[in-house]
Amino acid sequence: MPRLQVAAGDLLAAPLIRRMAQRLAHEKESVFGGVFRWRILAGFAVLAVLALVGYWIWSRMAGERGSEEPPEMPPVTVTAARAEVEVWRTELDAIGHLGAVQGVQVTTEVAGMVEAIGFESGAEVEQGSTLVQLNTDIDRARLARLEAEAEQARRDLARIRELAQRRFVSESEREQAATRVETLEAQVREQRVLIGKKRIEAPFSGVLGLRYVNLGQYLEPGQAVVDLQSIAPIYADFTLPARHYGVVGPGLPIRVQVDAYPDRPFEGEISAVSPGVEQETHNFNVRATLPNSDRLLRPGMFADVIVTLPDRRRVVTVPATAVSYSPYGDVVFLIREEEDGATPPGDHAGRRENRVDPATSSASASGQRIYRVQRVFVTAGERRGIRVEIRKGIEPGDRVVTSGQLKLSDGARVLISDEDVLPEVDPIPKGP
Repeated sequence: MPRLQVAAGDLLAAPLIRRMAQRLAHEKESVFGGVFRWRILAGFAVLAVLALVGYWIWSRMAGERGSEEPPEMPPVTVTAARAEVEVWRTELDAIGHLGAVQGVQVTTEVAGMVEAIGFESGAEVEQGSTLVQLNTDIDRARLARLEAEAEQARRDLARIRELAQRRFVSESEREQAATRVETLEAQVREQRVLIGKKRIEAPFSGVLGLRYVNLGQYLEPGQAVVDLQSIAPIYADFTLPARHYGVVGPGLPIRVQVDAYPDRPFEGEISAVSPGVEQETHNFNVRATLPNSDRLLRPGMFADVIVTLPDRRRVVTVPATAVSYSPYGDVVFLIREEEDGATPPGDHAGRRENRVDPATSSASASGQRIYRVQRVFVTAGERRGIRVEIRKGIEPGDRVVTSGQLKLSDGARVLISDEDVLPEVDPIPKGP
């Protein structure tokens, strides 16, 4: 009996023991799981701290490397020139063409066979010179016959007048005889004119073109013989916008340049201005006359025409090679005449106040003075000859680089060549 009670007690205690064991196991797992998670979080924290420390060390090292000045490039040898003040007159540009004062295609008025040619292609001729002679044998024979008939008619008229005074002939017969004389004399004059027209002459002095006829050739009325142009003087015809109508008039000087002689300007003056403005283009026609004494200009040439107005203005100019043209602006490199490094690059406002004598600039090992350049944006205006107008950006006396700009950057060091000034050339080329 007691043994059965013990067994029953064991059976009742077994589930309790199992639940207690399961709870202890669960608590053990939760404890060990929490420790593992804390270890992982601690590892991540250590890695983050190490990364921050590494970044701080790297930034310090990079800062120290950035603070070190890189080795400076050696100075570049350039040429330079000063900005100067010049007095220019306002000029108007136009495109035109040259034309002969007189120009024709010489033709024949009457038909005939070419008997003689009295010129060479391209020759100069005087007014009245014989160019072509047509055959006149038949015409001269007819003239002789008419002259004989006219002479006979005059003798007949003289006899009839004597008979009329004696009243042997009527008044009507006398009038008929007089009419016949006048008719024959008119025919004689006509025949002489016809013979004269077969002598083709130069209607004016000028230069001949190519010959279009040959000996023995039969010419029809109106057939071309040769071109004739009077080219001294010569006209230059061009147009200008209507806004300039009030300042353009006869007597104003002009300069003309043509592609055949690009380095040689030709001077003349305006001789006529059209009385009105074209409605379609709002331009007006202008004609100028050029002496062309050396016969270099020829009709039909295109011409670049520059009209010089009487006003005068002061402009700042530099050599044309000093200006670098680009889509984002026109640039010149200004040479700062001060101690190397005295003014930081780009300090445009202080570049004039801090100037010192060039003798105080630093010297290179060879004894040449070293300068720094500054890139300056400018507003360029007209160009005349080798100089260009600068409307904004530099002032008279500023020294600018004239060659070697491709090697330069803002703040670069330069050495100025001994040949630092371009040869003196007139900004407006003069004619021959």
